Amino acid sequence: MADSSPVDTPIVVFISSHQNEFQELRNELKDQIDGAELFDRYLMKVELVERRSGERIRGDITRAAKDAAIYVGIFGNKYSKTTMEEYRDARRRGIPLLVFEAPKKRKKRRHHLVNEFLEKQVKELDDVRITTLKRNHEVSGILERVANEVAAMVQQNLEVRRTLNPQ
Repeated sequence: MADSSPVDTPIVVFISSHQNEFQELRNELKDQIDGAELFDRYLMKVELVERRSGERIRGDITRAAKDAAIYVGIFGNKYSKTTMEEYRDARRRGIPLLVFEAPKKRKKRRHHLVNEFLEKQVKELDDVRITTLKRNHEVSGILERVANEVAAMVQQNLEVRRTLNPQ
């Protein structure tokens, strides 16, 4: 089997969360998505902006989000203004929004601004489905939604092409 290489224009998946709360999950998702092959080609790549550092981090986030084809937001107990802004940026750009919430822990309370954001912004205003992650199945649950979204994007592209070029 030949060595795999990336496609010319990979599908960029932007993963957003409070970086300290889900660092291990984010890294595992990056490894899984970046390593996924189709016909000996890497089809997707993940942007984890926190691996960069310095004063330009906001510009790096904006640039990475601009290149993204899919937004994956993971929300837990900790509030992050940056994560909320990343969600709103992705919504304004019209890319698919895949939103996940970690199971609520009995001992830790979720920050009230996270609850408010998920209920009022995501569910009510944007009518975006929120998937509650199952313990020990976080990665597989997210990967399943990403794969389904990629398939839906391909199907939508086909439908647009058929509409523009009817036979």
